Amino acid sequence: MEKEEKVMVLLLFMTLTSLVTAYLCFGPELTASGQEAGKEAKPYTRESGEGEKVFLEAQVLSKRLTYTGEHLLLQVDHNSEVLSVFIPKTAGAESFNNSIQKGDIISVTGTVSEYEGKREIKVERNEDILLIDRQ
Repeated sequence: MEKEEKVMVLLLFMTLTSLVTAYLCFGPELTASGQEAGKEAKPYTRESGEGEKVFLEAQVLSKRLTYTGEHLLLQVDHNSEVLSVFIPKTAGAESFNNSIQKGDIISVTGTVSEYEGKREIKVERNEDILLIDRQ
């Protein structure tokens, strides 16, 4: 190889090494759960504010599809507080309607919001709900 070819190979190797290093250092933080860095979910409490990303484990009290049939609404019991969990069609409402039953314990990650004066957790992705225990 000539001198220019060796320099080019060395520059390509250095570039590739820099990209791999950057991905290993920052990639998992930016791509974990599809969230931006600094937007990790916090445990849900009664003091959680609107717009806050939270997670919780709760027992399913009831479920129903919305009148249009495209979204799923769950009523869950979390530490003696009844909350609504809104699962839009785009987050897998239909598949959860078939797999989640009354009495199941689920783990939910979502954003706190208010709908018609009541607090609810809005799920964004189907990975944000996990079945923990079947009753």
